[in-house]
Amino acid sequence: MGAFVISRQGHRALDRGLLWVQAVQRLDIQMVPVLEAKARPQFLRGDFEAAAFMAMKEVEVRVRELAGLSNSVIGKTLMTDAFRPPKNANDPNDHGGPLWDPTADPGEAVALMELFKGAFGTFKIPASHCRVDFADPTEAAEVVLLADLLMRLLDKIAAAQNAATSP
Repeated sequence: MGAFVISRQGHRALDRGLLWVQAVQRLDIQMVPVLEAKARPQFLRGDFEAAAFMAMKEVEVRVRELAGLSNSVIGKTLMTDAFRPPKNANDPNDHGGPLWDPTADPGEAVALMELFKGAFGTFKIPASHCRVDFADPTEAAEVVLLADLLMRLLDKIAAAQNAATSP
């Protein structure tokens, strides 16, 4: 009969349960660097609320940076101002928000704005104002993964902006 020893990490996994182990496996992908550095450690410590909040906060910071908007513009208003379509199609000076893509199908461009607004309205804003209990680690992992997807979309927008401004 062979003996085995359970490591400290193994004991933590046993204590936290199968759902936690599965959620950690769900996050076993290469995320954008800022989420690797800030959200993953929070998640692995079991602080799911902080991990989800930190991930969505980084998306907010990146949108503000790319759009060139002030720190006073926050949440869903930030997303609307950054991604908004032109208010007046007849005004040649109104190109929409800084992250609006005039080459995209207008319905898809509005849907992108709504995706960012919805993500914030659902996952970032409540955590900014009250305690959010992520009893299900899988749900918290999915919020972090959503933030990772949003960051990747922002990377594409940044690349398009850079291509448009380079000679």
